Amino acid sequence: MIKNSATEYGSMAKTLHWLMAAIILTLIFVGIYMAGLPKDTAEEKQYAFQFYDLHKAFGVVALLLIVLRLIWLRVSPAPKLPAAFAPKERIMVKALQGLLYLLMIIMPVSGYLMSNAGGHPISFFGLFEMPVVVGESEALGEFVHEVHEYGGWVILLIIVLHMAGAIKHRLKDKGGESDILKRML
Repeated sequence: MIKNSATEYGSMAKTLHWLMAAIILTLIFVGIYMAGLPKDTAEEKQYAFQFYDLHKAFGVVALLLIVLRLIWLRVSPAPKLPAAFAPKERIMVKALQGLLYLLMIIMPVSGYLMSNAGGHPISFFGLFEMPVVVGESEALGEFVHEVHEYGGWVILLIIVLHMAGAIKHRLKDKGGESDILKRML
């Protein structure tokens, strides 16, 4: 089934979820790696900028996927949390979910703005350049750089909490009602 049911995610939601998980985690770890790359020589700069170009292109893909995912949620709403979840757990899950969705938008947008403000084009895998939405601005560039950097650590923390919660319920409930991981597998 392509659409979500009352108790399980459909194939479209599952595909978007796992594809985005792979892309976002890769972007985070590549971002951490890029931050430590030396850029003293021309060769080092060229090597680093190859990573930056791929990071930006996949950031655009991530933004497009989150937009598609939000549209899909309107077309096919997510299954409700099982009744076995305590009210505190429901609030926690919804808050983390909301924050994760917000960060999935903020991260690529801040990266996009950071590139624009720094006067760096965003090439979509060498096929074409993305439009410039803001002009060069050192102040804006510094601000969105901070948002992007700290946002990366926050989204990583939320992903770890998301995974820990799913694993906790998987181990605790062993396939029962609160085992929400089985709905996404």
